[in-house]
Amino acid sequence: MKLKLTIVLTLMTLMLFGQNRQKVIFDCDLGDDIDDAFALAMLLTNQDKLDILGITTCYGRTDDRAKVALKLLYETGQDKIPVALGRNTSKIDDRANWYAEQFYWAKDFNKLKPIQQSATDFIIENLKKYPNEVIIISVGPVTNMAAVIDKDPKALKLAKKIYAMFGSFYIGYNTYPSIDAEWNVKVDIPAAKKFVNSGANIVYAGLDVTAMVKLDKAKRDLLSMRQSVLTNALSGLYVLWGNETPTLFDPVAIGMLLYPELFKTKKVNIAVDNEGFTRINENQVPNAEVGVSIDSNEFINRIMKSFLYQNLER
Repeated sequence: MKLKLTIVLTLMTLMLFGQNRQKVIFDCDLGDDIDDAFALAMLLTNQDKLDILGITTCYGRTDDRAKVALKLLYETGQDKIPVALGRNTSKIDDRANWYAEQFYWAKDFNKLKPIQQSATDFIIENLKKYPNEVIIISVGPVTNMAAVIDKDPKALKLAKKIYAMFGSFYIGYNTYPSIDAEWNVKVDIPAAKKFVNSGANIVYAGLDVTAMVKLDKAKRDLLSMRQSVLTNALSGLYVLWGNETPTLFDPVAIGMLLYPELFKTKKVNIAVDNEGFTRINENQVPNAEVGVSIDSNEFINRIMKSFLYQNLER
């Protein structure tokens, strides 16, 4: 009798644990800048709060991006998380066809494969399966989001919320007090226009709250010395990336979900112009929520803790 009761209580606990976790889909261009890898690591180390339904890849060589994701999942024992390919856009120009240095980290990896379902269909299926329950975290060009809109204009409105690393509203790169055409916008301007006009519930982590989030050498050294499967992967990808100080643009979008107390936001009306600038229309009805400030030191402290105090492995 006691054994049966223990089994029932364990099952109830597991069910409650699953119900309390926020369902998320992670849409990324893993392999370009290094921040996508840190964002994925942030998701993996917060699975007590997040139920990762899947990872979708966007822009350029989406199959090579998927290999990086799959190898990271395999080595950290997270094989259960599916990876779906977005449309390969590598033929649009030389930049999109770039075989990024980080791709070498997963070159010839074949122990896991992407699912057969496309990123578009995967997103739509899950939004319909869990209406108003799924949060999409979009940290790449919004090509997949536009494909969802084209296939089912109502689908994105079924998302509980979308947190997007997207745009430059009051501050530009390097925290300059003038806006820039932010990469995720300008690389696919038609998709960006569809996205901002989709009617979905979108919170934008633009350059205003991301451009100042830097991972300094002291913290990079801590990750290197930690010598866990996850931190070794991050250190390896960082070395291949080949630059000095990473700006953690993409993890901030996840931070807005996990740590809302570290941010101030503002509801505004935004539009994307033909050059890829995200313009604010002060006198129009708000269609978006944008981040305007961040406690960047505390944010860095929290994500460092999540990276250091974990033992993800097979």
